[in-house]
Amino acid sequence: MNSAVSGRDGLATQLRALEDFVARSESEGDALPPEAREMILRLREIVHALDGLSASIATERAPNEPVEPTDTP
Repeated sequence: MNSAVSGRDGLATQLRALEDFVARSESEGDALPPEAREMILRLREIVHALDGLSASIATERAPNEPVEPTDTP
């Protein structure tokens, strides 16, 4: 699995965990930090942007075109 996919998956996992935390807190009547909702919105934007970028790259690349390795982890 390449680092972009694993990075996206990690963010999606964090997003789900945060959404679960907020849902539990709300159901228990606990106060939430205002940053929690903002974080959810930003993580959703990032995950959606990564999905769009991945889809765009996949459609632009020729089916048999090799993927060039990058210097970034």
